[in-house]
Amino acid sequence: MKTNLTLPLSIILNESYGAAYEPIISLDTMEIYGYEALSRFRHENKNVPPDQFFNAIHDDTETFFHFESILKRFQLDNRPKGYRLFLNLDPHVVLNNDHVEYWVRLFTTHADIELEIIENSHDHNLPLIEEFMGWMDQHNISYAYDDFLKPNTLFFTSLFHRAKTIKLDLDVINKIKKDYAYIDVAKGIVNYVRSSKRLSLLEGIETKEDLEIAKELGVDLIQGYYFQDQFIKKWHQDIN
Repeated sequence: MKTNLTLPLSIILNESYGAAYEPIISLDTMEIYGYEALSRFRHENKNVPPDQFFNAIHDDTETFFHFESILKRFQLDNRPKGYRLFLNLDPHVVLNNDHVEYWVRLFTTHADIELEIIENSHDHNLPLIEEFMGWMDQHNISYAYDDFLKPNTLFFTSLFHRAKTIKLDLDVINKIKKDYAYIDVAKGIVNYVRSSKRLSLLEGIETKEDLEIAKELGVDLIQGYYFQDQFIKKWHQDIN
């Protein structure tokens, strides 16, 4: 069945897209280390969930690539100045040499960025992600392992050993709250990442209790709604 592109096409043509920049905090200093750029969409005066937008274009390779190129340029052009920027990029927008050349030109002209690899947890994606990591390594573009330890996802050994930053999924906090012994599993990962001179980041910090768990784990970086009111920055076009 052909994908219905009416909604995403309308959003792109009307420039009804924007970005939210969620702060990433250094646990040691409790100051901003960087931001993660998150896509935001509007249609007919209503918010459109990002998953709805991306699911509609995901199977149309060239449309996906073209729309993502527009969104990433916007996120880079409007980024908070002076901070590291984390960008989500799906390996399905890096399927041929033309795609690779475009992303290399774009990302190598912007300093202090890190790509978050969306793993998608399917076996058939793994060779694609290997190629994705290969061209980033070749061009010295940093990347992170996003949503590590997320339920029902594969453990991608190569990505785990090569990524600059390991982003522990928010489910880690939930598991520790349900079974405190699980903290030893998470600590082992954090200790390994530190010993390999890389960074660990705990996602999903929403309460003071979550922050205390992060401190006990000893992660380098933290992220979540707990910091939104203090630090979040939003840039968007006039989409109303």
